[in-house]
Order: sequence, then C-alpha cells, then structure tokens
Amino acid sequence: MHSESTPIPANALENAYLKKNWDAANYIYWSIISIVLGLYILEFFILKDLWQQTFLFKTGILALGILGFALLKKKSKTPHLLVILLSALFSAYCLLIIQQVDGVLVTLYFVILTLVIGGLNYLALWRGVFGLILVLTICLIYALLLWYFGLEKFYPQLQLGGYAFLAILLLTSFIPDARKRNYKMNLEKELKREDLLKTQANQIRNLNLKYGELTEANKIEKQKEKILRHDLKNKINNIIGLSQLLQLSTDKLDEEEKNYIQLLQDVSIDLLRYADNLFAKEDQDTSLKINLQPVNCYASLRKTKKGIKAKLDEYGLDLKLNKEEAQYFLLTDLLIFNNVVENILNYLIIWSKPDESIQVTCLPVDENIRIEFLAPSARIPASELNRIFKPIDSFEFTSSFAAPQGLGLQIAKSMTEQMGGYFKYQTELEGGVIFKLEFKQVQNPQILN
Repeated sequence: MHSESTPIPANALENAYLKKNWDAANYIYWSIISIVLGLYILEFFILKDLWQQTFLFKTGILALGILGFALLKKKSKTPHLLVILLSALFSAYCLLIIQQVDGVLVTLYFVILTLVIGGLNYLALWRGVFGLILVLTICLIYALLLWYFGLEKFYPQLQLGGYAFLAILLLTSFIPDARKRNYKMNLEKELKREDLLKTQANQIRNLNLKYGELTEANKIEKQKEKILRHDLKNKINNIIGLSQLLQLSTDKLDEEEKNYIQLLQDVSIDLLRYADNLFAKEDQDTSLKINLQPVNCYASLRKTKKGIKAKLDEYGLDLKLNKEEAQYFLLTDLLIFNNVVENILNYLIIWSKPDESIQVTCLPVDENIRIEFLAPSARIPASELNRIFKPIDSFEFTSSFAAPQGLGLQIAKSMTEQMGGYFKYQTELEGGVIFKLEFKQVQNPQILN
C-alpha cells in the first residue's frame, strides 16, 4: 500500500534545528567553563609566579561567560554570539598565558587551545561567516598580544605549537557550515521518515479497527442466525405441543377438524426439518441492531411477569418482585432486555419445584443497577450449568426434532454483554440458582425533560 506523505512544515524543521543548535552551544559552554575551573587547580602548581594574576583573569572569564549566557539566551534567538564571545575570551586567556611563559608550558597551552577550538568547530552548527568571524577575532587577539609583548616571541611560539594551532583554527573553521547543511538535510529526512511512519501507523490502526468491526459484525451475523433458529424452533415446538393436546380430545372433534390438526402437525414437522437452512440466503439481512435507551427496570419486569403468567400457574410458582416501588432506569434495549429476562425466567421455572417462588430484586451497585434472579428451589448441577455456558460458537444443535436445551441462556448472556451489560450465574451449596445482570444506571427521562 503506497501512501504519499505530507510535506514537512518549515517551522518544524527550523524548530528542530534551533533546538539542536542550542544543545551544541550548551555543550560548548559547559565544556569551556569546566576547563577554566580545571585550570584553577593546574595553574596553582605550574604557574606559581602568575597564579594570583591568572586567578583574576579566569574569574573574569567565568563572570562574563555566566552573565553573557544568562543575557544572550533570553535575548538572542541563536547561540552564535554566545559561542563566539566565550571562545574569544578563552582564546585570549590562553594566548595571554603563552606570552608570559616559555618552553613546554607554551606547548601545553597551545594544545589546550587547539583541542578547545577544534572541538568547538566540530560541535558548532553555523554558517561560514561565523567561522570567519571567530578566526579573525582570535588572530586579532593574538596579533595585539604579540604587539604588546614583542614580536620576537612569535617564531619561537610557532615552533612550540603555534603552527598546529593556526592550522587547526583555519581548517576546522569550515566544518560548522558543512555540518549545518548535512544536519539540516538529515533532519529533514528524519522528520519525513517520522511523518511517514505516523501516517502508516494511523492507516494500520484504522485498518485494524475496520477489521475488528468486520470480525464482530460477522460474529453477530452468526449469532443472529442461531438466535433466530432457536426462537423459531421453540415456537414450532409449542405449535406441535398444542396440536398434540388437541388430539387428546378426539371425541369432541369431527373428522375435518382432525384432518386440520394432522395437517398442522405435518407442516410443523416440515418447518423443523428445514429450520437449519432457513437463513442460508446470502442476500438476507440478519444484522443485529441494538437501540440503547432508558428502560424502567420494574416496569419491564412486570410486563414480563404478565407474559409468562400462564406458565407460572402451570408449574404452580410465584414470581415475586422485591422492592417493586423503586424507580430504577437502565441503559439497554427494551425488546432485547425483555427477551433476556424471559429466557432466564423460563429456565428457572423449569428447574424450580412446584409451589415455590422465584424472587427478582433490583438494587443499585456503584453506577450500575443489578438485577438478581433467585430460585431457591432450583435443582441443576453446577457442571451442567457450566456446560450450558460454553462459547456460543461451539454450541451444537442435537436434532431438528428436539427442543434446544440451554441455548436460551447462552443467548441471554451474549445479548446482555452486547448491550454493555454484565451477566453472572452461580449455584448455591444447599441448592438454588442465582442469575445476576448489571446495566448502567441512567436518570429518569421524565425528570430530564
């Protein structure tokens, strides 16, 4: 995949270059200050006659250097003037000492000066004009000192290290300009590389998000098909069950009614036989749409209770809604939430003993509302309950002629999690089953309006 990167803004390039420039200047500044501090100790031992005079000179360099650094760093946009000023002061000090010593000490100070100026030109990033100013400044200082102390020292000093110093001074004065051009070119390449990497990283992140969305959408499509097949099979089984009940009253039915009942059974069995292939068409829209909205918890539970009243009466069970007067609102999909509650209650009804009760309680937990379904008389082994809640992708249908067992709870769990809720189940040691749902609590929409 090819991607054309955007051009690097000029200010970004200049800001990066200026930062590097100041970093180099700070390194030069602290290096010269450190060398000057080191000369305090060195000259105490090798320049006993000049130690007091050099002490004042070094102190003046430090004072001017620190003061100049504090002022120029605030006033100047570039560090060039600061570097030239500090290097000129240090060169003047070393050349002054050279005029007052002889022999090996001349060579020592030329070596120190050569290393400082050579290192400075290697680190600095500036145009050639600044290098020329530095060369002319140092040469002028050297010429004035020679004129003051006498030109007869010039040739001996050149032989003791002056040639090497002047050669390094001239040759390295061209390095900063070349380093500046090379650094800007490399910096521009680096910024373009970083920009390209960021662009590609954003594209990869977007592709991963789209891939994740497609994966989730595909998973929901598969779940939707299983959910629809499950609900369809349950309804068809209900029709078969009703037709079988009607057949028990054969003495009250005439021949035509019996034929209709038999036809109903035959059609229902055919529907079961083809239920697994009913949603095989590729052009069928099976996308699952969730519409989150404030839902009154107890109002929804009362509605579900009315819907399953006949089943409760058939099993002789009492559904108790504890703290029913409380007003709790959940952020969920009303239709899916009702289906989840009905699925849970259907299983608890089947597992519970006759003439017992199922208790439902809503209570606030932090920023959520927890709904607890307690069936104290429910009898189901923990291993069987765990088997029911195996991953939905691995759920197997046994036979088209057998009612699905346990998938309703798996559907309830999956739908709860897709609505942003929390689903948990547990079995008590002395019997009984508890299901717990949690959804985000919201304010009463009537109060907001």
